[in-house]
Parts: sequence; C-alpha cells; structure tokens
Amino acid sequence: METLLLEDDFGDYDENEDDELDLYKLVSTDSNDLNQYLVFSGSNDEWYAMNVSKIEEVIVFDKSLDISYNNDKNNLIFGTADIRNSMTPLIYFDQWYGNAHLEDSAYELMILASYGGHKFGIVVNTVSAISIIEVEAMSDNSQNNLKSTFIAKVLIEGKKQMCTIYDGDQMLLDIFDTVLEKNQYTFSNDELTKVKNCIIYFADDSRFIRKLVEELFCALSVEYKIFNDGRYLMDYVESHPNENIDLFITDLEMPNMGGRELIVQLRKKEEYGNIPILVHTNMSNNAMESELLEIGATDIISKINMIKLGNSIIGVLGK
Repeated sequence: METLLLEDDFGDYDENEDDELDLYKLVSTDSNDLNQYLVFSGSNDEWYAMNVSKIEEVIVFDKSLDISYNNDKNNLIFGTADIRNSMTPLIYFDQWYGNAHLEDSAYELMILASYGGHKFGIVVNTVSAISIIEVEAMSDNSQNNLKSTFIAKVLIEGKKQMCTIYDGDQMLLDIFDTVLEKNQYTFSNDELTKVKNCIIYFADDSRFIRKLVEELFCALSVEYKIFNDGRYLMDYVESHPNENIDLFITDLEMPNMGGRELIVQLRKKEEYGNIPILVHTNMSNNAMESELLEIGATDIISKINMIKLGNSIIGVLGK
C-alpha cells in the first residue's frame, strides 16, 4: 500500500495498481500534522482543505463499492457504503458546501474522515496534495462564509492559489444534527455544586462552538470568559495578572495563536503552572495527544459532544 508524503501528487494514482491512497502513517506519526492539510477541488474549480488529523485515508470512489443509496433528496447523506465491514455514511462535499453537483462519474475519490465521534466518507472531485499551511498564512473567512473558517494562498499544482479551509464542526452539525439542546443537560445537583461559580477561560474561533459552549457554561452555573482566538486569551491574562482562573479550555486550530502555542505560553507563567488545561478539538491522534500532554495539557476532549465536555469539566474541577 502506497504511503503518501508531503506534496505528493494525488493525481497520478493508478487505479489498476492500487485503489487506496494510504494516509495512516502520516496522520498517526507526524507530530506536525496540525499544519498539514489535504487539498482537494470542488465542482466550481476552487480549492478546499481539510486537516489530515481528521482523515483515515483516501480511497477511489467507483462502482466497485457496495453502496445502499438514500432516496431522501433532503438528506445530505446520499448513501451508506460497506467499507471493510464498517457501514459508513457518505456525502458529496459539493452538495454540502452549496456547489453545483457534477455527474457521478466526475467524482473520483472519497475522503474517509473520522472525528467528533463519527466516521463518514466525503466524496470529492479530485485531490491535489498534502500541503503545509502555516497559521500565519491563514485569514479568518468565517464572517464571509459560515461553512468556512480560514482562507489562505497555497502552492497547488506549481502556483499559489486561493484555498478555503472549511468548517468541519459545521459539517458535522449539518450531517448528523447530534447537538444536544440546553434543556437536555441532566447534571445532578452534586455535580453542579462541584463547579458552581468556578471560573473558566475558553478559546475557539468557531462561532458555532462558542455558542454551544456558552449554553453549557450557563447550564453548569460557572463563570466564564470566551475568546475567539488563543492570542486574545493570552493577551487578556497578561493584562489581568491577578484574576482568578480555575480552568482553561482551548481549541487547537486558531488563526493568530493555536492551542498548542497557547498551552506552551500559559505553562511558562508560574501563576498558571497548576491550572488544568483541557484541549477541545476534532484534530487528534495518538501522536498529537501525547505531545499535547507532554507540553502541559491536562486532557484532550473531542468535539462536539457538550455533555462529554461538561462531564470532563466536572471531573477536573471536582477533584
């Protein structure tokens, strides 16, 4: 099975020789995968990117796949495929993003994604490469398009081209609609007593996630400050050194200061040395989790299960 390295060209695969493009080694062993993105094209000939930490592999999308099709045209999940004895929901990226839908024969590859407690296949037109996209090269695009987070100029097919990093959290919500409403929280009085009036600082660039977390914090009766970037959280604590803080929670991928750097900067300060830090992310694998724990994270919690995050908060603050 072929192993793909940085900047390998996905366009030259040989269907007769090998029908799988293996990302496992890259995703599971490279400690810098926070900055590695799989770049693929949409039907509008524009480029999109997905962090490789959310990807298991890329396979050829063809008639050899055993698929049960969904006749509900209002459902983003167009079918379910039996992939290695795993029933995997399938979506077309173009349909979710709002692009024109091409003929089925135009869709060559399927990205097998696994994050947020779900495994699913994202069918795409073509895949270009795995590229490094540095945080400083990204610009916030969420105000312009609710289905995107950042936009960046990326070297694609030999030239710098615009590339949109889409919002994977929004994709999960749109596909599976698993987000629990505020009135479904069932924390006990004993649990709520453990965290009542505790102070939490939270950083995430996703407006969708910030809204969900604010509802959770209100249900827990904790005090909180929410920041839309790790840089803003760090700037605030540096300008307010005497404020009490019981817990930090951070996303990993943010435009000005990501979660990894935020943890490093917080742990450099003596006053925050013993304050627990939870990482709330869909970008996680064994190598990344080990590194995050090594630099000072207390635990890594996957998105988007707010009850799981709430239970983790209670577990950390209730000790």
